[in-house]
Amino acid sequence: MLLWLSVAVVLVAVGYFYGVREGRPSVQSSAAGHAEAKKSLPAPKHPASHDVPAQQDDLLRYGQMEDALSESMPDISWYEPGKQTQPTPPEAKRPEKKASPPKATPTVVPPSKKGKPKLVLIIDDIARPAQLKALKKIPWHITPSIFPPSELSKNTPKLAAGLKHYMVHLPLESGSAAMNRMKGMLFVRSGRRAMEARIDEIRRLFPKVRYVNNHTGSVYTANYRAMKRLYRALKKAGFVFVDSRTTAKTTLRKITRESGDRYIARDVFIDNVQEVPAIKKQLRQAVRIAKKRGYAIAIGHPHKATMQALRQAKGILKGVQTVYIDELFR
Repeated sequence: MLLWLSVAVVLVAVGYFYGVREGRPSVQSSAAGHAEAKKSLPAPKHPASHDVPAQQDDLLRYGQMEDALSESMPDISWYEPGKQTQPTPPEAKRPEKKASPPKATPTVVPPSKKGKPKLVLIIDDIARPAQLKALKKIPWHITPSIFPPSELSKNTPKLAAGLKHYMVHLPLESGSAAMNRMKGMLFVRSGRRAMEARIDEIRRLFPKVRYVNNHTGSVYTANYRAMKRLYRALKKAGFVFVDSRTTAKTTLRKITRESGDRYIARDVFIDNVQEVPAIKKQLRQAVRIAKKRGYAIAIGHPHKATMQALRQAKGILKGVQTVYIDELFR
């Protein structure tokens, strides 16, 4: 009996031990439970200054890659959800020192109608001293239009150094591939920087010149967008543009009207036909226009026949007063 009682006690003790062990969580199950509990907790909230929406962040990164665009994009470092405060403006940049702008182009006024009608004779394509020397021998007031430096002559600014009255003959795109090979030619496709660099170069090389006319340019002057951009840049640099009218499709009349300026253009080409009788006929036409309107502008070139016709034009020109371009418009 005592033996059976001892066995019963032992069995009860073992059962209690195993029952308690089954009721306690194991170390492994406890760690797993803690992980699950941690997942269920809300994530800690970051400071508002770091809580930047993805779209804004993309804009910032894009702005850093494209400087031109970043200037127009918002500064998002101040952003806080739910607030409508304005961003703190960035520190003002010191303005860069710029060269003094050229003097504004004087208003071009119509010529006086007192006295004889006035005729402006312009000779284009001047690039060599011999051409200028030949012009000086002709007893009329003739305005030379001098090429900027090119393959024809690299020293054309020296030709203008001793002159009081002259123009610059600016090469512009034509419909001729051969003509368009000239150095310094401005094309319709030329970028703004190239165009402005060319104008700055001319202003630097010919600091006193006021008048510019186009060499060739039938394609360029017919392109409204390109010509208006050029016209504005020339005007800003202190130039007055004279339309050589190398095409009937020129847009200069419209552009000058929109700009509130007087349209100044060639009336007659005197030497499309390089024969003395034909040139004299064109000179008579220029005189007729001058007498009818009070003035006219004729353009020729330093051809041998042109020089000869001008030397022999005393009888043709006796009814007009030849003047330089800057004496006609002031």
